[in-house]
Amino acid sequence: MIQKSQTNPLPIQNPLFWFSVTLSFLVGSTINLLPVTFKVFQKLFQAGFEMQGQVNLFYFMGAILGNVLAGFLTTRIGPGSSVRVGLALGSFGCVMLAASQNFFMVQTGAALMGMGSVWLMIIFGTVTAEYFQEARQKIFAALLGTMAIGGTLAPLALGAYISNAWMEWNWPWWIPYIILAGFYLLTLLNVPLVLKKSEKSRVKLKITIKPLLQFLKSLKLTLWLIGLASILHGIGQMGAVVWLGRLYAGRLPLSETQVAWMISVNTMGFIMGRVVWTFFGGRLPDRILLAISAGVGSIFYTLTIFSNNYLFGLIFIFVAGMAMSGDAISLQSFTALRFRQSAAKAFGFTQALGYLGAGAGPMLMGYIGERSGSLEESVWMIPLTIASLSVLGLSWHFLDRSEKVLNP
Repeated sequence: MIQKSQTNPLPIQNPLFWFSVTLSFLVGSTINLLPVTFKVFQKLFQAGFEMQGQVNLFYFMGAILGNVLAGFLTTRIGPGSSVRVGLALGSFGCVMLAASQNFFMVQTGAALMGMGSVWLMIIFGTVTAEYFQEARQKIFAALLGTMAIGGTLAPLALGAYISNAWMEWNWPWWIPYIILAGFYLLTLLNVPLVLKKSEKSRVKLKITIKPLLQFLKSLKLTLWLIGLASILHGIGQMGAVVWLGRLYAGRLPLSETQVAWMISVNTMGFIMGRVVWTFFGGRLPDRILLAISAGVGSIFYTLTIFSNNYLFGLIFIFVAGMAMSGDAISLQSFTALRFRQSAAKAFGFTQALGYLGAGAGPMLMGYIGERSGSLEESVWMIPLTIASLSVLGLSWHFLDRSEKVLNP
């Protein structure tokens, strides 16, 4: 049986760590594909900003359901069985999207992809909390950095494919999604032995609504505040991924490859941010890290919106991505620290709220953009919500310190 890590270095010899890295890469590859595919949806289904926002909303509606179910089921059927469910959902969602004959199938496929990919996030979050508590910040930095690598490479590959193979050579647009489905299935066939063994010690599954209601009643203010921070992070971060490339495409004659670069450069910033913020891991309180990273991110997303130069836009969005990577690290780390004994449920709850923001925020931006005829006004939600996140982190830290003084 794998022993829980007692040291701070990354456990690079532990197979669970590398399996979690694989899961995070799949999640990253999946989450950034849909915004690049909007050009296909526009041509095939006459989708405007509002309908494109709906695709993103359905993805995160599936993510919300996946978070809730994965958090509760993982504690009952074990991570071995649970991870198979997540991988199967992701694979089937990719196939459904690739086979779409109408917009409802697109929405359904997006929802299944969201459910499956975020299900896997709960798994690697739970594994980190259970086996690698002491090195949690560094491991979350590594896993989220791996997600960023997938989120960088996948949209670039798809953007190049759409610009050339689909638009120029008339190849089927759905081939990249079939390839991704194959990777999901391949991972499903290689679940680590330690997770398979964990299934035997779990109780028999019995699904009722009572545990969910009991959990919601027992929630503490701390978890609600983490949830609020996750909503704000989701609105700002996913709003940038979905709409800033389209904003520049409305101003400048950009190809789909160039639009994809806006998404990928943002996630490249996430990769570099892992290196920068890992240096501060353990040196700064989680909420101070949250406040600083969100404040810097808000400034550079503002500069991205103001700029009319594509090159400057890439630079600004890169720095913004670097800053925002600290938000994700601090929220995941703080959740693992405060809710170690109920990590699966806590991650499921906070991630569900985060994806509520990630789905509803860009949807609202698309709705406003559809009504106004452009995205020029609606994208200001991005820096404003991230600035609010910075204020929340800073005030929360000092209020919590005051409470400890009054109630030692």
